[in-house]
Amino acid sequence: MAGEPVGLAAKTDNRERVNVVRNRASLSKPSRGLVTSVAAVLAGALAFTAVPAQGATTPGVSDTEIVLGMQLPQTGPASPGYNKVDDAMRAYFDYVNSKGGVYGRKITLVVKDDVYRAGLTVSTASALINKDKVFAMVGSIGTQTHISVIKDINRRGIPDLFVNSGFSGFYTDPKKYPTTFGGLGTYIVEAKILGKYIKENFAKNNVGIVYQTDDFGRNTVEGLATAGVTFTPKKNAATFIAGTQGGGLDAQMQQLKDNNVDVVVVGAVASAFAAAVASANKIGYKPAKWIVISVGADATTFQTILGARGIAPAVSAALLAGTISASHAPSPGEADDEYVKAFKKINDDFNKGPDKRWDNNVLQGMNIAYLTTSALLGAGKDLTRPGIINYVKNNAAKLSSAALAPLGYSDKTHEAYTGFWIGQYDAASVLKPVDSPRKVWTTDSAKGPVTELKYTRPAIAADALPKVG
Repeated sequence: MAGEPVGLAAKTDNRERVNVVRNRASLSKPSRGLVTSVAAVLAGALAFTAVPAQGATTPGVSDTEIVLGMQLPQTGPASPGYNKVDDAMRAYFDYVNSKGGVYGRKITLVVKDDVYRAGLTVSTASALINKDKVFAMVGSIGTQTHISVIKDINRRGIPDLFVNSGFSGFYTDPKKYPTTFGGLGTYIVEAKILGKYIKENFAKNNVGIVYQTDDFGRNTVEGLATAGVTFTPKKNAATFIAGTQGGGLDAQMQQLKDNNVDVVVVGAVASAFAAAVASANKIGYKPAKWIVISVGADATTFQTILGARGIAPAVSAALLAGTISASHAPSPGEADDEYVKAFKKINDDFNKGPDKRWDNNVLQGMNIAYLTTSALLGAGKDLTRPGIINYVKNNAAKLSSAALAPLGYSDKTHEAYTGFWIGQYDAASVLKPVDSPRKVWTTDSAKGPVTELKYTRPAIAADALPKVG
């Protein structure tokens, strides 16, 4: 795969749209050429144009509307799978709006495509803040892209809620980023839990890793090292620059093959995991086991990308089978899970995206929107930026979601889910727990032990709307 994502229903260039009709000029997306030019001018800028004085008015909040902003790669090599998250979020918000909204206010989600390029993230964030006057940023995707804007978002006191990145550096020091809260468990927590599993089950194997050389990848390596799983650079540790996986990862897979690695850990986005498996298959490299950080292991994304490379569905399913991953939420294939059933129904009825196939990306989008709605309800009718930040920080136990682990928000940390369960993909491409009954494991983003978590998830209401606790 090179350049634009192949095999997924393409999102057209007018994808900057909102989920309800708004009485303002349409948000037409500029051409890719113009976007690239703007990104080049703004790359490296760390501060946005000053927001006009709002007086006592809270930006993005009126008597009838709450405007939220989001950034993610809708196009480009990192977009496959992730470009479904916003449509799922919007679908859930549309459902909430159909039920009267939040205290009579409809939720509007304004989305910008940053193509997973940090320089473009700066300009799109500026547009969301200064032009669209968003109340909060919600569910933005990407570690290195979010690094380019997080300082300014926090400096302005803008709520930066439920970020779709597990980079621990965003959350473990709330004094540094007081308005930012995670939407995933940290990569260190997940890697420590996977590391424990690796130590117990693959001690006799030659375990290697391929990872992207950014804070996401480094967090993964750090967590594994804390669990006692280490690697040797240029031998059983292969690397690539995030965003370059579109051309394949042949050299990286050849390196691991030449060093007799038979268990491969992947610390990278979903498109990179698919590229790694495709490259391995191409050179005849057949590791005994693949182990993938959860954000990189979506089954439909994997099969779609391999399908675009000419690999038949039956073959890609066979290549995925046996892959180990982890999750803080139920598997999208768990048809009897009450949250899965409720979110699938809302997805069927309200998702207007070009690819609404039910998968982990859609489940995550639904869950982030559900969590956001819970926070908006909890913050009360007099909605302010400081009010929702304080509510989220102080009421983790009241913020229900589909997750099988609790949220960790407090004065000391803004980390999201504190636990993961470990699963293995079966022949039908469904992630199933490796143990029965399922065990959820918990740890911290430091040097603490990995222990079994005992947690009872709150039930979802009959109307699939969160309730104020």
